[in-house]
Amino acid sequence: MKTISVSEFRKNIKKYADLAHTERIIVSRGSGEAFAVVPINTLEDKGYNPKFVKKVLKANEAAKKGAVTIIKDSNNIWEDIL
Repeated sequence: MKTISVSEFRKNIKKYADLAHTERIIVSRGSGEAFAVVPINTLEDKGYNPKFVKKVLKANEAAKKGAVTIIKDSNNIWEDIL
């Protein structure tokens, strides 16, 4: 494990990004905070599922084309949905 300062990390980002594949890199801030630099494929949460993202983007395009349901009364949404 290697601990470095934020300024050292800034000066040599590529070096430490490459090194993070084989060694844990800790970036320490003067305020007592510290952060780990790790390859994203080693994280458990890899972000959004690609299928989910594709559905959201498709829905966004449909909405831009006017394929939306307008709710006129928030107290009676089923009337507009059904």
